[in-house]
Amino acid sequence: MAYAAALLAALDAFADMLLARGTTASAFGPAHGLKFGGKLAAAGITVVSAGAVLALDSNWFAFTVLSVVFVVVVSAAALVMRRTARNGRVQAEIAPR
Repeated sequence: MAYAAALLAALDAFADMLLARGTTASAFGPAHGLKFGGKLAAAGITVVSAGAVLALDSNWFAFTVLSVVFVVVVSAAALVMRRTARNGRVQAEIAPR
């Protein structure tokens, strides 16, 4: 359960970042950055603590599978966010002035 909650928190943080980028440039301020960082930090702490519990319980299969799934999904979300940021910059440069 902890891995699922951490995964949802991380994806929610990425979604907040993408939604903030879709609004005006002034809407993305320090508060959004702190919210994004706080959610990712909470997700990281949760994954580390759940991983420690699984490792102490010698449940290596669950530890390995859940950790790999978490890293893959968060990496994919970061890649999507990076690509949308790059495409947004290209579209802004092409737009007529």
